[in-house]
Amino acid sequence: MSEQWRPIPGYEGLYEVSDLGRVRSIDRKDMRGRRCKGVVRRLQTDPDGHRRVLLSKDGKQSTAKVYRLVLLAFVGPPPEGFEALHADGNPANDTLANLSWGSRSENLLDRVRHGTHHMANKSHCPQGHEYDRLNTYVNTAGSRECRECRRTRRRERRLAAAGRN
Repeated sequence: MSEQWRPIPGYEGLYEVSDLGRVRSIDRKDMRGRRCKGVVRRLQTDPDGHRRVLLSKDGKQSTAKVYRLVLLAFVGPPPEGFEALHADGNPANDTLANLSWGSRSENLLDRVRHGTHHMANKSHCPQGHEYDRLNTYVNTAGSRECRECRRTRRRERRLAAAGRN
């Protein structure tokens, strides 16, 4: 299967994005009437691993996330409240097969599943108790809690309530 290219919405006739996550400019004439040859654009990588590209239109430059350009060109605009999901958890993998629109909740659950959530790699609670199978409680919000700290907080609340009576 060969690489497919589609115009970038809002930049039709200027830029295209491929289903493999590459961006190229189109052969065109600039504002002074000079012929500009289209080239595959160099992508930059953000500190969080997402790739972005610099686009120019009417003398104004702006940066755009490549994953968003791929989804806009091949899938269309996101439904209200949806954001881009990377199926494999790799923010630099901007291939169409790896991308989809999804809810914020789905995105956070993916981050936990991929081990990229900021809390997923913590092995101990703030008090130093280990998060192991026996000492880890998952609350109704889906967050982990240390069972030892949870018992201590409940005990302190009961004692405080008894002292008020």
